Formats: sequence, structure tokens, C-alpha cells
Amino acid sequence: MSLRSPVLRRVLLSSFLLSLSRAVISPLLVLTLGKQLQLSLQATGTLLAAVLLVSALLGLYGGYWLDRLPRGPALGAAAVLMAIGSLLLPYGHSFWLVTAALAAGELAMVVYGIAVKAILSDLAAEEQRSKAFSMRYTLANVAWALGPMLCSGLLSWRELAPFWLGGLLALAGWLAQPRLPDAGRDPSAMPEGFAATLRTLGGDRVLVWFTVSSLCANVVYGRFSSYLPLYLLTRMGESEAMRWMSVLISCNAIVVVVLQYPLGRLLKPKRLLRAIIGGFLLIGAGMLWLGWADSLPMMCAAIALFTLGEIVLVPAEYLYIDAIAPEALKGSYYGAQNLATLGSALGPALVGVLLAHGPSMLVFAAMALLCLVGVGLAVYSERLRLQRRQAVGARGASVLPGSLS
Repeated sequence: MSLRSPVLRRVLLSSFLLSLSRAVISPLLVLTLGKQLQLSLQATGTLLAAVLLVSALLGLYGGYWLDRLPRGPALGAAAVLMAIGSLLLPYGHSFWLVTAALAAGELAMVVYGIAVKAILSDLAAEEQRSKAFSMRYTLANVAWALGPMLCSGLLSWRELAPFWLGGLLALAGWLAQPRLPDAGRDPSAMPEGFAATLRTLGGDRVLVWFTVSSLCANVVYGRFSSYLPLYLLTRMGESEAMRWMSVLISCNAIVVVVLQYPLGRLLKPKRLLRAIIGGFLLIGAGMLWLGWADSLPMMCAAIALFTLGEIVLVPAEYLYIDAIAPEALKGSYYGAQNLATLGSALGPALVGVLLAHGPSMLVFAAMALLCLVGVGLAVYSERLRLQRRQAVGARGASVLPGSLS
């Protein structure tokens, strides 16, 4: 199916609206949780981290069901659940109600993201998938750039307005969803039960090591806007650090929005490993440059290099999972790869420890080293995949169409 297809366009529009829904309320989560539950900042951070951890783990179970149930109704249920979570969150005062509303929104977003990737894999023609994944990632970044601005504007009108808009956007995303054609998955090709699916996923060493490689990447780029201020605060005052961060985040957003789709559409399915290695190396080089940069323009240039690596790496990772996943287990494989997002929570914690026990350059050296580890694991995964392909080919079959290197 072409990317110009109305079905794919509506899937991408729905994904954009759901991302925007979450982005609008995201800046208020910490403040709202602290206010509603009278929690300290540390307790609020712990609660958020716990919800994100549980959501990522449950996403694995969600991917399992996405392979077994029609994906259209699952998309609709996730959108409605996100709307309910957004609308209930500011009105709850009991710990369990607020936590349930927060968890509903986060889990719905995780499941929705897994479902959209599986649907794009189902519907987009093979030569169109790099464009489809790049367009989805571009739209998500546009949403996360617009969300905080909308939130700020609405707060000047009503304190709860961002939550109302978040709920309405989630419902709009539900209404934008198209009627999906039957993917025609073969039930006999699926493992019997969730435990058997976990054994299948855990037994796929290519998937396991590639997911660990993706986790290394997420440590570095997943929450850079959370840990970079910690470094800047060691060099300058709080107000100046926030001014620099505003410029650096804007630079990151501009590069993503302008270059993500033009570069992502150039990805070739049979040359993914080169793109993954190149993405890791660009991110690592950007990290080292950030450590040496002594002015805001130089840091902007380093962030631009870092962002180039990110916009090459992310869609290439999606396409790699698409290539190694059996047709009947796309949802489960994307659910497993989603566990790599747990690395995002490790970044700020790692930077805090390194800044407390060593020079600031150690932070960027460690991040660059993680990129090299990610490269090594990705190369190892590809070697395992080729060995598996040769072994299967020796028995007269082939599980993949060709080299990804």
C-alpha cells in the first residue's frame, strides 16, 4: 500500500493526534501529581518512574494481544483509554485514582505506538516502509514540539484546559482512525499462549541483543533534555542554563522536523546495518563535541550532529525489527523492542552519578562509549541473523530476503 493511501494517511494522522494529546499534558504531570497527592518531588519522580516501568513491561503483553486481536478495535480502545486518563487525572484526589489515570494514559500510549508500527508494517509496501516510519517519527516530534507551547498558552486561560484539550485530541485521534483491512494473520503460526510467546522472543538471540543495543541508544538520546541541564548547571547559573537549554532543544526540534523525512525515506531495507552504525557514530561524535564545546553556537552545532544520528538510527531500528519479525508476531516483536525505552530513565540517573563523582567530560565520554557498545551489539545481532539464515538456508528455506548489512 502506498504512503499516499487514505488508510495510511489516517493512521499517521491518528498517531499524530495521540502524540499531541500526551505532549500537551506532559509538562504538567509532575506539578499535577504533587498537587493532587501532596507528594514530594522525589516521591513524584519515583511514582512516574514506576508507572513508566510498568507500562513498558505491560506493552510486551499488549503486543502479544495485538497479534491475536483485530488491530483496529485495539487502536480505538487505546485512544479512548488515553482520553479517559487525561480527563480524570486533574480531578482525582485519592492515590489509587490518580495513579490509575496516569497509568491508563501511559499504557495506552505504549500500546498505541506498538500497534501503529505493526500496522505500518502490515499495510505499507516494503519499499515504502522507510518513508512511513520516518513520517511517523517526524509527526511525533512535531507533536512533542507543539505540545508544550499549547500547554503554556492554555494555562493563561484555564488551569485545567491542557487536560481538556488532551482528552479531546485523544478522542479526535480515535475518530481519525480508518477501517483497517484484514491482515490475514495465520493463528497456527503463533505460539500457544503468552508464556510460549515469551519463550519464542527470549529464544531469538537476534531480537534480544538488538533490543539491548537499542536500550544503549535510548540511554543517550531518550531523555537528553533531562540530563543536559544537570551538566549546564555545573558551568553556569540556573537562569542561564535554562536559556541555553531552550535554544538547544529548539535546535534539536528544527533539525528533526526539517531533515527526518528527507533522510529517513532514503533508508534501504537491505542496508540497515550501515544506517544503524552511522546513526550510533553520529550520536557518539555529537556527545563528545558537546563535552568540548565552550560556547552556545558550538553546542548547537554539536546538538545538530547528535540529532542527525538520532533521525537516521530510530527509523532504521524500526525497519530492522520489521525485517527479523515473523509475519504472525509483528506486535510481539515491537512490544519486546519497546522495552529499550527503559534506557531513557537510566540516562538522567547515570549522568547524576557521573557528575557527582568525576569531571563533567566523563559524562560525554560515557555516552560515547555506550554508542560504541550499541554498535558492537548491533553488529553482533546481524552476525547472528546471518548465521541463522545460513543454517535455515542449508535446510532448503530462507527466513529473510537478503542481507541487511
